[in-house]
Amino acid sequence: MHMNKRIAVIGAGPGGLAAGLILSKQGHDVTIYEKDGEVGGRSKRLTSDGFSFDAGPTFLMYVELLENVFRRGGYELHKELDLINLDPLYRLVFPYHTFELSTDQAHNKAAFDAYDKDAGDAYLKWRKVQKKKLDAVTPLLKRSFASIFDYVKPDTLRMLPRLHPFQSVYQSLHKLNPSPGFIHALSFQAKYLGMASFDAPSAFSFLPFLEHDGGLYHTEGGLNAINRKMAELIIRNGGSVKTKTTVQKILVKDRKAYGIRVDDKDVLYDAVVANADFAYMATELIDNDQLRTYTHEKVAKKDYSVSTMNIYLGLDTLLPFSHHQIVFSDDYDDYLRKLSKGEFTDDISYYIHNPSVIDKTMAPEGKSALYLLVPLPNMTSPKDWASYQSHIESLVYQSIKKKFDIDLKAHTLTKMIITPKDWQDDYNVYQGAVFNLSHKLSQMMYFRPHNNFEDIKGLYLVGGGTHPGSGLPTIYQSAIITSKYLEKG
Repeated sequence: MHMNKRIAVIGAGPGGLAAGLILSKQGHDVTIYEKDGEVGGRSKRLTSDGFSFDAGPTFLMYVELLENVFRRGGYELHKELDLINLDPLYRLVFPYHTFELSTDQAHNKAAFDAYDKDAGDAYLKWRKVQKKKLDAVTPLLKRSFASIFDYVKPDTLRMLPRLHPFQSVYQSLHKLNPSPGFIHALSFQAKYLGMASFDAPSAFSFLPFLEHDGGLYHTEGGLNAINRKMAELIIRNGGSVKTKTTVQKILVKDRKAYGIRVDDKDVLYDAVVANADFAYMATELIDNDQLRTYTHEKVAKKDYSVSTMNIYLGLDTLLPFSHHQIVFSDDYDDYLRKLSKGEFTDDISYYIHNPSVIDKTMAPEGKSALYLLVPLPNMTSPKDWASYQSHIESLVYQSIKKKFDIDLKAHTLTKMIITPKDWQDDYNVYQGAVFNLSHKLSQMMYFRPHNNFEDIKGLYLVGGGTHPGSGLPTIYQSAIITSKYLEKG
């Protein structure tokens, strides 16, 4: 029989909010605790002098998973939020060629043909392969993988060979067409997982297919509007969202969670859902003697994703950049290899988000809110971040001046920066690894921390550090999986 529970959710990131929305609809007494003054975690809204920015993710894909979250929470996504379809998807600026890709298959084939006469046909072949791969991977993303025996279920055994698990994203594309523009235009998405395409298992080549097939979306005011809307609906469902409230500890006795410590007071709960960064939670919020699989020592030895440095600029003008634009390194292969080894290079690749071209709400009239993101090694690679920050900043500005003849400094009215050290210190992200535990095979599915946390009864996980993994769609799916556990009990 379904019994309503008192549930504490630690962290109002997308995973915690999605879980809170579903659980509050199920009838549970849900309280979300967020240390920050604003919901969203690393995908919150940043504001400065009338400009607003998404702190982290800047587009939505695989919308059906978020639709599912809203439906389970008792609402219709498209009645609550306006999603703006992005066309083109993005502009990819290589030293030797620029691609502008969309959801139009014929347009993309022509774009690849213009670069390499064989690349258009290779692109069509790639799409067919990815469709099959997505059909194979979707059930795996939706399953909990709480048991090693999930691997030997008949449908899993049928699907795994289609995913070519021991091949990388890079290798799978190289077989179709070896030209660098083709490979990198369809594999840079591995960085959404905080990995280089050489290291990402080829299963993840379905990510760009999701973009090309299902499109990318923006919400007015930025993606952070999704978080603010979910918080509003949780309250409408009878739940509670407490900001500026830091959880100091998860209370555990005999490997069972029974509550949390907040503001030096112990508050008892029937279940705890953790949306805090996984490694931070395991090392900072739980006593080591209560852990087995994820003791503090074992967590320190895990493999972590890269980090990012994010620059947010309020500009006095509108710029000609597309909504999403990526500028690739001169030697992108070398850049990826260095990044995956935690090495620093001046030959950076960076991402430009220019939402003001389609959204007038994020900056004052005639001005724009520009967001620049540079993938960098995480905090396991030592660096003096105070001085390195200005070095990276000047590299980005120099590149933009050289490639686009735009002097960003001359137009800047306000500026904010988040470095890997800030992700670690201000956002409680372990080692500043913003994409959590890396997504190598030994840290995926059953081998990723379980949604029904295996070390502690009554503790459930949502977010990028648990199954199915990092990135907004999979984070939303983690909330669906976790809420099913709590629906049963």
